[in-house]
Amino acid sequence: MENHKLVEKLQKETNINYKEASDALEKANGNLLDAMLYLEEKGKVKKPSVSVFYTNEYKENYKYREIIIKKDHENNYNNSKRRTNSGGVFEAVCKVIDICNNIFFEIKRENSILLRLPITVVIVLLMFVFWIVIPLFIVGLFFDMEFSLSGKREVTNKINNIFKLFSVNVKKVKEGLRKGFKND
Repeated sequence: MENHKLVEKLQKETNINYKEASDALEKANGNLLDAMLYLEEKGKVKKPSVSVFYTNEYKENYKYREIIIKKDHENNYNNSKRRTNSGGVFEAVCKVIDICNNIFFEIKRENSILLRLPITVVIVLLMFVFWIVIPLFIVGLFFDMEFSLSGKREVTNKINNIFKLFSVNVKKVKEGLRKGFKND
């Protein structure tokens, strides 16, 4: 009897006939979620277009292909608004991390790349061991190392111009020191 209820539930949620729902559940050993995935793979049910899934707040409605927000009571509605805002913050943080993972910090010397790290790693290093990273950056400039960013973002060009400005100024300082030592 329970299998019959599962078949009806799957049929109702996916808008397919009873036999297809029964076959999908049989292939999935009675697991409703696996049956849904099986139907999606076979093309019987359209896959959700949403790339981020939420629990408790949203429910995918396969009949109308839209997200329905459940509003039971006024308190639950207010709580869901708070959770949605935190979800928005979480999504924004994930997006920033993804952007930073696709931009790379490169250390070059004589046009060969010595080290290439995602910006995310550089930020974490700066947060926890800045007293080592910043002096190494300055010392690297004095040893003719070039620093640059590579990625598909427009911001990388602006930051690369700043890095070049640092390199040019350090070279001027080095030349000034060399001339000062030669005159003594």
